[in-house]
Amino acid sequence: MLLVLIIALSTFGVGIVVYANNSHSVEITSSRIATPTVLPTATPTVLPTATPTVLPTPTPAVTKTAIPSPTLQGPVIGQGSSNQPRIALTFDDGPYPYYTSQILDILKQYHVHATFFCIGENVSYYPTLVQREHAEGHVVGNHTWDHADLTQQSVQKIQSEIGDTSIEIKDTIGVTPTLFRPPYGAINATVQSQAEQLHLTPILWNVDTQDWQQPGTNSIVKTVLDNAMNGDIILMHDGGGNRAQTVAALPTIITSLRQQGYQLVTVPELIN
Repeated sequence: MLLVLIIALSTFGVGIVVYANNSHSVEITSSRIATPTVLPTATPTVLPTATPTVLPTPTPAVTKTAIPSPTLQGPVIGQGSSNQPRIALTFDDGPYPYYTSQILDILKQYHVHATFFCIGENVSYYPTLVQREHAEGHVVGNHTWDHADLTQQSVQKIQSEIGDTSIEIKDTIGVTPTLFRPPYGAINATVQSQAEQLHLTPILWNVDTQDWQQPGTNSIVKTVLDNAMNGDIILMHDGGGNRAQTVAALPTIITSLRQQGYQLVTVPELIN
């Protein structure tokens, strides 16, 4: 609503207009009107000008900035640098014979290198798949021995979950992993400390496709493309359940990201 208060001082030929708009600001303007004939003996009567009521300007809401947890020391990486149009595709919970093989076939077809965070127990079951990942230029990371929530475990259990997995990967491909992804993204100071003692950098993500919920191929693709930005670390899965939708979504994800100008790289390439 626009409230307009007009007070005309006809004697002086001046009109004063007071505007009070919805933003509670006030503007006063004047305009010259025709000068009336004034008799010499007449004393002009000056009408008092109404004092406009200035409504208080609402105080803008203060945007709260999230404060990082003071318990964690050193880097826990969830996103790469935004300086370059690069994105890392990551796959958790493998290897799994059926889906990991299909994902590797697609990555090979499109000449993409990705990062696989492997379950130690699965590595021991399907070592040839991990060897293939490594041989085809992918990075193999540590995802604990059996996908335990490490924040709920004793220090001894944390050490075995992470340490045994690193040993299994080293024995399988001849390379000790340098990246660690905690199951469920659950990490605290104790978990981080144990990972760093094994020279592992904790890696999280900033785009979760939710593919483990099997939301549909189109939903997986849409989640990736709607959130695509420089430095993305995208979370998908090649094990732990039916990953047919992930397999079906992958070609479209790769081609669409490339059409948008993104280079698909491994996590070490992204963060280094």
